[in-house]
Amino acid sequence: MLKLSAKERIEKVICWTGLNTSSFAVQIGLSSPQSLYQIKAGKHNLSRTIAERICNRYPEIDFCWLFAGEGEMLRPQEASIPYYTIDCTEVALGKIPTLPTGRCNMVWCGDSDFAAPYTLRTMEPEVKQGSMLFCKECASGDIVSGGLYIFVLGGKSLLRKVGEVMEESVELVACDQRVAPLRIERRQIVRLYTIKASLEWKNTNL
Repeated sequence: MLKLSAKERIEKVICWTGLNTSSFAVQIGLSSPQSLYQIKAGKHNLSRTIAERICNRYPEIDFCWLFAGEGEMLRPQEASIPYYTIDCTEVALGKIPTLPTGRCNMVWCGDSDFAAPYTLRTMEPEVKQGSMLFCKECASGDIVSGGLYIFVLGGKSLLRKVGEVMEESVELVACDQRVAPLRIERRQIVRLYTIKASLEWKNTNL
């Protein structure tokens, strides 16, 4: 395999984060993006200090690859989010295979407990049918109005947006106007997952 240059490696990492060069510089604690621009222009090599800053901010990035071009960009052990092809509400209920379909990485969502699609239309347009959701278990005391959660209530689970939040109860709201709001007692919540990200798949071959 052809080893990428420092210029190519830094460009690949910045592209992976989804940031522009200036924003990336801020994220890794640089006062100015100038040194990054110089690396991207091929005028300077990547210093150990900058490589360390990047890997400290983004531990998914393998230091040996970034600094010396050896190995793979992402550390294998960091591909830690199990993903499933069954609906996310089924995964939340525990109705899952022994092993996940695979494992994945997602910037900003590395601590997610699982990723799985939402196959219904109940939460459209906020959550498109088929979107991959990254879910993290949380406590009922963390519920905030306007947040999107999977509520596990006994033998069923629901993806809903939170409306009014009371001390003892929570209002669950669907985007589909035909689905009536539901008020539940906090004590009814068996498990709760916050939605850290929603990845909408689009067909780019049209």
